[in-house]
Amino acid sequence: MVASERTEVREETRLRRRDVHVIAVATVGWTIDILDLMVVLNVASAVSKAFFPAEKPMLALTATYASFGISLVVRPLGSLLFGSLADRAGRRRSMAIAVLGSGVATALLGLLPGIGTIGLLAPIGLILMRVVQGVFIGGITASTHTLATESVPERFRGLTSGIIKGGGASLGVAVINVAILVLVAVLGEPAFAAWGWRLVFVFGLVASVLNYALLRKTEESPLWRQNRESAATGRPGHVLFSKQWRGRVLSSIVIVFTGSAAYYVTTGILPTVYKQVFKVDQRTASSLMLITMIGGVLIGAIGGHLSQHAGRRKVLLVSGAAALVCIPGTYVLLDALAEPGTAVLLLGGFLMVVVSGAVTSPLIIFLNERFPTEIRSTATAFTWTVGYGLGGMMPTLVTAVSPDTGSMLPTLIVLSLAISVVFLVSVARSAETRGALNNPTPS
Repeated sequence: MVASERTEVREETRLRRRDVHVIAVATVGWTIDILDLMVVLNVASAVSKAFFPAEKPMLALTATYASFGISLVVRPLGSLLFGSLADRAGRRRSMAIAVLGSGVATALLGLLPGIGTIGLLAPIGLILMRVVQGVFIGGITASTHTLATESVPERFRGLTSGIIKGGGASLGVAVINVAILVLVAVLGEPAFAAWGWRLVFVFGLVASVLNYALLRKTEESPLWRQNRESAATGRPGHVLFSKQWRGRVLSSIVIVFTGSAAYYVTTGILPTVYKQVFKVDQRTASSLMLITMIGGVLIGAIGGHLSQHAGRRKVLLVSGAAALVCIPGTYVLLDALAEPGTAVLLLGGFLMVVVSGAVTSPLIIFLNERFPTEIRSTATAFTWTVGYGLGGMMPTLVTAVSPDTGSMLPTLIVLSLAISVVFLVSVARSAETRGALNNPTPS
């Protein structure tokens, strides 16, 4: 079985039309994952005023970030539920349910009345909707990348990983900011801050319906089809936590946690840094984020492709070393400048987004190659969502320990240094995985 899988995949030396289609479907799926998850960070100021008391703005902002953290906390539950479905019943079916569910939950969140209308029911409703949203977002993670990496030829798996993670993640943030820019231009900044931001959440449903339409024309993963009999009778969750794979699961979580933390102390918190620390207006902040996302898309594809030639581990180590220097160094520079101009903010943000994007560009294929087909969706989704759940707490931590917005940058400097060191040590202790999709071994 394994030998036949390897032969079938390696005979292909070019991308077919169906390969391009499945990469596009997975990338759009990942875009929706990021859009639904991250939209609250890009309109955090407006959300905090709508759902929490206005007397203590820093506390309201922290509570908004905490609501984001709630989705991250429940994502692993969704990854186990939908990962098991993907391993037993197919990647396509699991992805279809998760994508539509996430879109509906995100749209409902945008329609939720604020604290001025329903009082304390507003923050309670926000939390409940973030829980539901988190479960479905965890489900998206369980099947998007696995469907694509199992479907494309071996030589394109690194590139596919980078396109999905870098392209999908950056496109998700880009779509959010394009929507914000359009709405601000049409409605004006006061109207957008008052109610227009809600339309960005509603747009999540539109993207989900589009992805579902594309998914209906997508073929199932060939590796899953070949392993269908064992997948249908197995219990992925039990196997995942068995002694055989427990060590691999824990080490994967640590690597994803520190890699994602680099993402969240840059891309995740930059909108707030622009607006709260440097007092940039919404239109300028969104424009800056939109331009920096170009770097995220490019570095995702480049980093993933390089990992196919140099190896996953080497790319992770080099990018981790770059993050150790560039991310805290950029924040030190910005902190030293009393009033950095727009060009400096753009260059600093662009550099940090590129470096953090390089750190995560090969992570998807790295995880997929660490686990066998029978438990791959469950294993990769669980380790990813737990790791990203921990990493996603960084914005909440930064605002919680910072007494005011002026002290956010020193906190980010210390955090970015610490997470980069742990990331490098964790990757250095791991083995190379390139080419192991069909025969991973536990460790």
